[in-house]
Amino acid sequence: MLQPEILTKELAIPAFFRLAFRPFFLLPAVLCVIAVLAWIAILNGALIWQGHIAVTNWHGHEMVFGFAATVVIGFLLTAAQTWTGIRSINGRGLALLIVLWLVARIAFISNNSALLIAGIFAELVWWLISIAYLAYMLVKSNSRNNLIFIPLLTMLSMLDAVILIESLMNNVPLVSHLSYVAVLLITTVVTILGGRVIPFFTSRALNLPAIVARPRIETALIALIVATIICFFSSYWLAYPPILAVLFTLTGLGQLLRISHWRTKATLEVPLLWSLHFAYLAMGIGYIALGVSYISNSVSFSSAIHIITLGTIGSMILAMMSRVSLGHTARTLQNNNWVSLSFALLIGAALIRFLFSLFHWHSLGYLYSGIGWAVAFSIFIVYYGPILLKSRTDGRSG
Repeated sequence: MLQPEILTKELAIPAFFRLAFRPFFLLPAVLCVIAVLAWIAILNGALIWQGHIAVTNWHGHEMVFGFAATVVIGFLLTAAQTWTGIRSINGRGLALLIVLWLVARIAFISNNSALLIAGIFAELVWWLISIAYLAYMLVKSNSRNNLIFIPLLTMLSMLDAVILIESLMNNVPLVSHLSYVAVLLITTVVTILGGRVIPFFTSRALNLPAIVARPRIETALIALIVATIICFFSSYWLAYPPILAVLFTLTGLGQLLRISHWRTKATLEVPLLWSLHFAYLAMGIGYIALGVSYISNSVSFSSAIHIITLGTIGSMILAMMSRVSLGHTARTLQNNNWVSLSFALLIGAALIRFLFSLFHWHSLGYLYSGIGWAVAFSIFIVYYGPILLKSRTDGRSG
């Protein structure tokens, strides 16, 4: 409990700048709607791309780093305050992070080399401050169980740096490959966090016995994910499709085996729960589809990876943002028909993006899945935006 004078000082900070989840949920949600609609317009010739970075690389970078990785940082900087009891970055420090993030977003659509370099600098400083502050909180509190996020985020930041530099040199194939590696790294974060929160939320919300992790499956799954990411990363220079087919498939099966005892059927009437379960389920299916893409021409790598980007990362982010936005502003975790619709729209978007590609309806798949994505996150912005801009309902800071 904060002392009265400290609480008064905290409450003097505008609500938007009190905890990282507020700006780094809302701003990436706005970005991902604009970026996807722009991507659809460019693909259909309604908008001409003027940026220096290749448009495919810009699309991949902003959806992976500008959107997904930013939300991950927002979540972890917020959760770390609960884990450690140490006040997370807020006020002017958080405002600086927001400015750096915005500078990077603006720079990356520019065709001015100097502005692009400034954007890269802003992006890397954003990473440095975010990771350093998170590490400070975890190390000072001796939160060993959560230190795994520091090397994961560091690897993501390093990938981001290389991707941006290679984008400046127009190395489109390498940038695309490294963007896929970043997606797989984010699934590692989802695996760790999902394995903690989904069983906990499920058993707690439904008043069920605690869902206990199975150590052998957990250990095997982590080993498989690490091996898969390493092999996929090196596959740009060394080709071994059969090994990757096996690794992706085994990792997907491991994910499905892990979720098999999480009582998914019991969550079907609770959108804030089944959305999390679906997102995790999509990860297992997506990994298996990636494995199939190496041995069958009927499934492309791109369509398979979008099961994960839309179905797992997009759905997990939307579900977690919805839940955290309510919980961390002291509001009731209640179902809302519009929010439930947003979850359903992402399911539809993931299915359309994959299934339409099987029939070679690529343009329609991009269009309809993109619209579904944009509408889903627009619902989040309209419904949760005012909540993220307002103070907690219990009068506390944060």
